[in-house]
Amino acid sequence: MISCATLSREPLVRGAWMQEGQHLDLVGAFKPDMRESDDEAVQRCRIFVDTHAGALKEGGDIVQPMEAGAITKSDVVADLFELSRGKVQGRRDDSELTLFKSVGTALEDYAAAQQVLQRLS
Repeated sequence: MISCATLSREPLVRGAWMQEGQHLDLVGAFKPDMRESDDEAVQRCRIFVDTHAGALKEGGDIVQPMEAGAITKSDVVADLFELSRGKVQGRRDDSELTLFKSVGTALEDYAAAQQVLQRLS
């Protein structure tokens, strides 16, 4: 697993570096002009997002490759809602490259708060 939570405006993770079965977790770069991965990394991965609306509008790791024609909206397989409802399968096998892009959503904040409350109770 490669996890990034930065304010980078330049790609930090290169698709050429990725190995079979890796998961790329991108929770930084939450504005269209920010970026943690290059086009090749995004192209090589099966893409999941926290929300379609947020990631397709705000997340530079999705917005920039779409603007460059490296990926299309249809390359974004599912969001957290679709995954949690079982509408779309997550990782299909151990060799698949996957990417999760988060730009932040109130639902994620709520889930984290619930976890904290449970642990404090």
